[in-house]
Amino acid sequence: MDVINISMDGVLARKNGKKDCYYEWTVGFCQVKVGKCSMEVKGLDELFQDYFKKGMTAEEIDGSEMIRDVRKQNFIPEDIEDLYEEALKKEYKRYFESRKK
Repeated sequence: MDVINISMDGVLARKNGKKDCYYEWTVGFCQVKVGKCSMEVKGLDELFQDYFKKGMTAEEIDGSEMIRDVRKQNFIPEDIEDLYEEALKKEYKRYFESRKK
């Protein structure tokens, strides 16, 4: 069996003198309730920020477009795509309402 030595500096990054996972600073995960399950969706906050900057309301967003955008960073099974679409639109509506105040 071969042993591979990997420097932790290659896995972890330093910020303010602390070590932490690098990817957590670049792309966040959001918990979304899809059907009866809580799912982690990568990059959702960034996507919602983009929609909001474009002035898109929850009613204007096409669910299939949102699924396509989320799939760029996440796996979404085709057989529950409708549940994801419903959950994502609901989350964006909540996001939009909280930002427009």
